[in-house]
Amino acid sequence: MDEQAEKLKFYTDKHVPKSVTVQLRKHDIDAVRCEEVGMGDSSDDEHLEYAAREGRIVVTFDKDFKRIHAEWMAQGRSHSGIMFVSRRLQGPDGVGRIVVTLIDYYDLIAGGAGTMEADIADRITFIR
Repeated sequence: MDEQAEKLKFYTDKHVPKSVTVQLRKHDIDAVRCEEVGMGDSSDDEHLEYAAREGRIVVTFDKDFKRIHAEWMAQGRSHSGIMFVSRRLQGPDGVGRIVVTLIDYYDLIAGGAGTMEADIADRITFIR
């Protein structure tokens, strides 16, 4: 690995509260919402295409990403990872749990405890 630490970048779809992206940015983490990059009305396939192209991890509540992930893997396609959030993480407490979990992953990868390639890319990680 090069001397600069790997840093995760996140992409949230429209179902994830905006406050998740805001809170990640307050921790100097690179995060964008789909609407900010002109993808607000895009399909889930298009969201994953964009995120993969930009090296971003999709953060979503949308179950369709499980199917899309399986299709991509069967086709030998690669993406930067999907963080699938449990529907029970709604409201302020849920937002806090999502943000803390994403920050933990960010810190672990940046600190060298894992790598994007081995631990995040081409995987679905469940946030519960």
